[in-house]
Amino acid sequence: MWRADRRRRRIAPYTAPVRRGRKTTLRRWAALAAIAAAIGLASGCGGDDLGAAAEPDPPVGSAVLPDLSPKPQYNVLTQQVGNRWRIRFTTTIVNVGEGPFILRATRFPGADWRAEQDVSYTESGAEQIHVGSVLVWGGDGHEHWHIERVAVVRLVPLDDDGKIRAGAKALVDTKVGFCFYDHTHELGRGPEEKVYSAKSCGTKDSTVVGMGLSPGWNDTYLMGLPGQSIDVTDLPDGRYRLYTDIDPQKRFREASRTNNRTWIDLDLRRTATGLAAPTVATGPTPS
Repeated sequence: MWRADRRRRRIAPYTAPVRRGRKTTLRRWAALAAIAAAIGLASGCGGDDLGAAAEPDPPVGSAVLPDLSPKPQYNVLTQQVGNRWRIRFTTTIVNVGEGPFILRATRFPGADWRAEQDVSYTESGAEQIHVGSVLVWGGDGHEHWHIERVAVVRLVPLDDDGKIRAGAKALVDTKVGFCFYDHTHELGRGPEEKVYSAKSCGTKDSTVVGMGLSPGWNDTYLMGLPGQSIDVTDLPDGRYRLYTDIDPQKRFREASRTNNRTWIDLDLRRTATGLAAPTVATGPTPS
């Protein structure tokens, strides 16, 4: 049975490799986080319950890693905007690992963010690992902070053998970042109720933000949201692969990277009524 203590990040017994180090750096940034957290309490980060933004206790026990895996794109449709055509799609990231996926960021007012991944431990607390992630303000209707490029979606042409055409240039989605949190309980494991919400993604003036995804839960960005599209106006008819990569820059610590990509194949063609893009094949699904 998985259980979570939102402040201490306490999880059920599990054995995994433990990585330690950076004690001096952690102490220095722990002081910053404490100051930022105190300021953040008054700057829209969730009141007394900071959720994923709460600084963890020191790690005790063994590390328990998350494992991110994307679902094949679905709800794919074509959309005409003026003289341009785009495909729209839903992106879903699932945590198939044993531990929660937690990213936290702190800053002094007006300064740059410092982002860290909190790797939870079996007894209590978490190891804080600096990651080079960039935070961007989601001022497109989301109105909270995002971690840049947790997932990237690309569209590439396929040859007659169904393989990615050699030398082909990929078209990339326009979504700049994710504020991830427990959206839907995808798998039959992990907590039965949501642990992490969008509240800790902060406001524009926040000095501490946090994002979390529990084991067995997914984070879903529906196809109608900003950035969930690729312009295909200039593409010729043919078969294309729409694939999703999780953490392509390899910044995050996970149990495995072998499941960080999935895909669907589309048959892009012009018809009498417009542009069609039916799905003709589907890649691996998180399990």
